[in-house]
Amino acid sequence: MRTILATVIACLLLPSVSVTAESANKQQGVSVSDSEQKNPQTAKNDSSNNSEESLDFSDTGRPGQQTAGESRGNCANFAQIEALLPVSKSGKTVQGHPSFWVYFSDAIPQATQVEFIIQNEAREDVWRVRSRLDTQPGYKKFTLPKTEAPLEIDRWYRWYVKVYCDSQVASVQYVQGWVKRIFLTSQLDRELKQSSQNPHLIYGNHSIWYDAIAQLLDSYQSNPTNLELEKDWQNLVGAKGVSLQLLPSIGDSYKADNL
Repeated sequence: MRTILATVIACLLLPSVSVTAESANKQQGVSVSDSEQKNPQTAKNDSSNNSEESLDFSDTGRPGQQTAGESRGNCANFAQIEALLPVSKSGKTVQGHPSFWVYFSDAIPQATQVEFIIQNEAREDVWRVRSRLDTQPGYKKFTLPKTEAPLEIDRWYRWYVKVYCDSQVASVQYVQGWVKRIFLTSQLDRELKQSSQNPHLIYGNHSIWYDAIAQLLDSYQSNPTNLELEKDWQNLVGAKGVSLQLLPSIGDSYKADNL
């Protein structure tokens, strides 16, 4: 009789224990999925697979307005230019002196000049430089010099690349975008130091656009015959929130100018 009674009491207590554990999890902000309850090892594997999902830059922060290829004056006959940006025309970086990439589609007139500008949200210049533009088409890099003060963390900046087709100031074609410098987390820093992957893959997985595209193109400069980099390029320009698939491959139109 005692044995039967003990069994009945145990059966009555089991649901209470389960509910109590679930309540404790909720109080601690822990959410346990059905798959984790049924098979913890399977849930762990699923979590690992989620880290390999497609790149996503659909939520890069502040939506910007890029007048891609807008031109005035004689620039109307000039080849189009396009900033390497997500659809939102904005992105993040962990660099104090980030790089920005622009694609020039055709040969450039000898007298053409280019102006690179970075401004804060108050439209005050952080950096402005104007110089002669290389005549070859392709991908060109524009970088805030390390001799200048770094971008501040958690601040938005607008950047421009303006092309002057002749001596007339009114004759100009330009692109623009937004950039926000974010804090380098300990997790990201650890991944960059410990991982055998190329840095652009890690930045891409964290949706840090400017550093992903810059690291990829810099890597290609050192390894121009690397087919894996070409594959990574296709994944990046075709990622969710990005619409740059019509641009030529980096193997055909790479230009490592630092302006």
